[in-house]
Amino acid sequence: MDQWTGANVDLSQLTERLVRFFEGNQFDTKLEQNPSRSVIYALGEQFGVKVNVRGEPNDFKVEFIPSTKTQGFSITMLLGYVTSLFGGGTFMLRDIKLQEAINRLEKVFWKEVDIDVADLSKPAASG
Repeated sequence: MDQWTGANVDLSQLTERLVRFFEGNQFDTKLEQNPSRSVIYALGEQFGVKVNVRGEPNDFKVEFIPSTKTQGFSITMLLGYVTSLFGGGTFMLRDIKLQEAINRLEKVFWKEVDIDVADLSKPAASG
């Protein structure tokens, strides 16, 4: 999760750009919005991601949450590790590759967020 303060960003525009990011990466998306936060659900072929954007234009947070079955070490991964001792490491290899795909997407996602926040930032109105 990252937090920005003083950026003065239109959060609905940021959210729209993040939806387009996922769609451009072959994810199906669903957007839920209310006055205090926006939630993007993105579902790809291998895994899903939930993104929370919440706060105010000058103080907001963005959170990237991979689907729960793919966070960290899964039971399949642990089972794969145990079975690899007996020659059956395909489960573990599959989960490792899946985790690598999630890590790659998350790295690109945060770069996209930084670019979008910089592009959408406006000086605060003085008065």
